[in-house]
Amino acid sequence: MNITPSLLYRLSGVSVIVAFVLNLIGGTLHPVVGGWAHSVEALSAPFNPYAQYFLLIGTLLQFLGLPAVYVWVSKKAGLLGLIGFVLYFFSSMLVILPHLTVEAFVSVPIAKGPEVAHFLIPDDDSLFAAPAFQSLQMIAGIAFMASMLLMGISLLRSRAVPVWISVVMILGALVLFVPLPQAPVLTGLVIEIPRGLAIAAIGVLMLKRKNIDADAVTESRVDAVTR
Repeated sequence: MNITPSLLYRLSGVSVIVAFVLNLIGGTLHPVVGGWAHSVEALSAPFNPYAQYFLLIGTLLQFLGLPAVYVWVSKKAGLLGLIGFVLYFFSSMLVILPHLTVEAFVSVPIAKGPEVAHFLIPDDDSLFAAPAFQSLQMIAGIAFMASMLLMGISLLRSRAVPVWISVVMILGALVLFVPLPQAPVLTGLVIEIPRGLAIAAIGVLMLKRKNIDADAVTESRVDAVTR
């Protein structure tokens, strides 16, 4: 099997599209009870930990496709796009993956043990009562929203993608900055659409456009090296 840049672009496009679908499913299934998403009652709801599993797998698939998504737009996105992408990648790793891992494999099992749940699960919706963890989530979360803003602006200025994709990314970042009340289904949509729709849309573009030039350049370089 010949692994070409075009094939890698297409696989990455599929990866971020599937990631968006899984994250939407996980986000809408994630229980919210009494306006809280991480209370004992919410964490012990029937859909858990399956909602977190969908989100975790979706997030990992998005990480898998992100490098190719950036490379696909990098020629036009410029320095601002590079800064935004790096910030997006690392802030996602620090805020989303730890959050989902702790929630799925620590908090949910604890919440299902009523004799200890209310002693170990914070009552302020913070998921884990450790100041360092809470600070990491807050700082990385702000960095994540800022990264979406930077990437959206860079894509809008460069016209590397259709304007609506850039606008979705910018508006998504602004929406995430607003502390909206939590509600079942709605909260999942408010979080997952901003963080996934624009990336998935770029994935669709990657599938629709064949990167023949990239293959040709790669093949010519290989030929030059092997002569």
